Amino acid sequence: MTMPRNCCLVFALALLSSWLSAREEGNVVHDPAEKDDADKNFVLKQTKDGKKKGKGEAKTLKAIQYHIKNLKDPDPTVRQSSAEMLGILGSPIAVPDLIAVLQPEHHERELVLIAAHGALNRITGKNFGYKNYEAWMQWWAQNKEEFLQKAETGPDAVAKIRAEAANTVGRELMRRGELRAAQSQFLDAVNSDPTVPDYRNNLGLCLLNQGRYLDAMVNFEETIGIAPDLPQPVMNIGHCYARMGKTIEAEMKYKQAMALDKEGRLWEPLWLLGKEHMKRGEWSLAFEYLDQSRIRAEKLRLDNELHANICKDLAITHYGLDQYHSAWKEIKNVETLGFNCDPGFVTKVRKSLVDLGVDPDAEDKKAREVLRGTDSEESKK
Repeated sequence: MTMPRNCCLVFALALLSSWLSAREEGNVVHDPAEKDDADKNFVLKQTKDGKKKGKGEAKTLKAIQYHIKNLKDPDPTVRQSSAEMLGILGSPIAVPDLIAVLQPEHHERELVLIAAHGALNRITGKNFGYKNYEAWMQWWAQNKEEFLQKAETGPDAVAKIRAEAANTVGRELMRRGELRAAQSQFLDAVNSDPTVPDYRNNLGLCLLNQGRYLDAMVNFEETIGIAPDLPQPVMNIGHCYARMGKTIEAEMKYKQAMALDKEGRLWEPLWLLGKEHMKRGEWSLAFEYLDQSRIRAEKLRLDNELHANICKDLAITHYGLDQYHSAWKEIKNVETLGFNCDPGFVTKVRKSLVDLGVDPDAEDKKAREVLRGTDSEESKK
């Protein structure tokens, strides 16, 4: 019996992921070690002894020391900004200071914690969560000497291959609806290579699809900590709020995501914002967002079903605006895409056109005007 091609792919990737599985280090508990300035001096000495520093390197070291100092600034915005910068600079000597930010007794603002954790992800290639100070301290106490010797800024090649394989398997499992199995694969990807934001974002999506909205939001927030300019995790937090019935918070996140979307590739926030305005009967605003969403859907060549869903909502919006010709046109667009609108709604639109003396099945002059976008009379309604 021949296995289906997709199954063979998943099986092969699963074997690869299993083969590359790294053996975890022992979890021996150590007393939290205080930050040792000798660690920093060691790394600085390695830099000096390895080669003569130019002006650029001297400025980098100065910037690192400046941002480490700022981690204790009274202003949380300054602390957050410096934590993010230390992650960008990839400085191993900042690790103990960034871990110190995670101490529960500091009562840090969540955004500061997320920024510090994102920096630790980038610098160490490890992931213990931004609310797990003890795990970070335990790892540092056990591994700081080896880590500083190597001055590593990310996972090795084997870990990266393992992470990519696990993520690929996870995406296929999620597509098939096997969410718990997919979650395990995404978690393996995140732990193998925490520096790739897509892996954590996919873990969040898997949790979102399981209805675990708060857990999903934690992963989306941590994705933002790694990649602050990425719009997708912000949009996904909006999805969580929407599923929880918190429409105001959802709308705010969707708008933030669109502001971050410099390439104009996101269509979903526009569609969902349109739907929120539809619920409130704000038809003009709903049309504005839905029309933009449809334009992007056509540009991105979305799946026909997704495109049809946008057209269905546009048909309802046009009906709410008393634009019956446009509503009928969208009904026909849905049919062209291989789907159908609600029969009761189609009957209502047909009746409205008949009451106006129009045969909806005939290509009358009014319908052609709307199709060309020249129907100024309807656009004023």
